[in-house]
Amino acid sequence: MPRAYVTLSWRMNRVMKQEYKKEAALRLKVAAGHLDSVRRMVDDETYCVDLMKQLSAVQSSLEKVQQIFLRNHLSTCVSDAIKGGMGEEIIDELMGALKFNKSLTDGRNGIALDDTLAVLAVGEGDAGAPANTSCCQPVPTIVADASAAPTTRRADK
Repeated sequence: MPRAYVTLSWRMNRVMKQEYKKEAALRLKVAAGHLDSVRRMVDDETYCVDLMKQLSAVQSSLEKVQQIFLRNHLSTCVSDAIKGGMGEEIIDELMGALKFNKSLTDGRNGIALDDTLAVLAVGEGDAGAPANTSCCQPVPTIVADASAAPTTRRADK
């Protein structure tokens, strides 16, 4: 069976789990509102560093939505494809999508890919393992105390 047909058939038969759909929709609504606020900050000529911080917050929100979609995909489409003997095709498709967002695989947002894949191995719900048991967790780094550093603001704002 050609890969394009397999991919299409999995997409047509899948419905997002309601728990994930609800959480993703809420997070997207919050991110959209936050982005509107950033747009107003640009119009108001807000200090650049403050804009950068707010944009980072919006990006973080969107990355969390990506994680929700990944978890849903693994627990529905990927699980079903593997059970149906189409694992390689769906894994290839997923690997192609993962290359566009490293935050889904590097564990920097507290959910390493290993933890997400555990859901697939165990089934629905929590993987049953503590979140910090992954061998791929980032190594903690020591950061200098940023509170001692002076901040610079535009005089007219």
